[in-house]
Amino acid sequence: MASNPCSACKVLKSVCTGECVFALYFPSTEPEKFDRVHRIFGAENVYKILSNETFSPLQREYAVKALSYEAEARIQDPVTGCVGMSLAYEKILNNLKEQIVSAKNEIVATMGSDKVPEYNDIPMPDDFLMTQNQQMGDNHRADEASTSATPPASSGGTNDTQQTP
Repeated sequence: MASNPCSACKVLKSVCTGECVFALYFPSTEPEKFDRVHRIFGAENVYKILSNETFSPLQREYAVKALSYEAEARIQDPVTGCVGMSLAYEKILNNLKEQIVSAKNEIVATMGSDKVPEYNDIPMPDDFLMTQNQQMGDNHRADEASTSATPPASSGGTNDTQQTP
């Protein structure tokens, strides 16, 4: 293992041994992952989490994923981090809900309340969440996520064209 040190040992310029707690979670193929976590939280704090005997390997893996995600969010937005991203997505969701209510009110005003379609029973496709994550890519930010709001608006336009004839 000494010939191919983990990314943590590369950054810390130490010898990577067989007992290295970082090696499993920060492989040498992903050096930027440890770099971001080290920059935000510090190697000593990450070491304390990974060397905690009471954590199971699965809990350590989840902790590394959470630290990586929070570090990326803190780099993009140092003040609010993940909370800021969550608030931005909540704002986008609330805006979309308002648009839906507005569209329903417009349909009621033009066509009558008996013509308003109900979409509560439409199932969500199995690949919906995967498709959304792929659209955002690796470097998604809250302000870029608002572009994903365009498909519902365009589908509303197709309903209008179908109803005119």
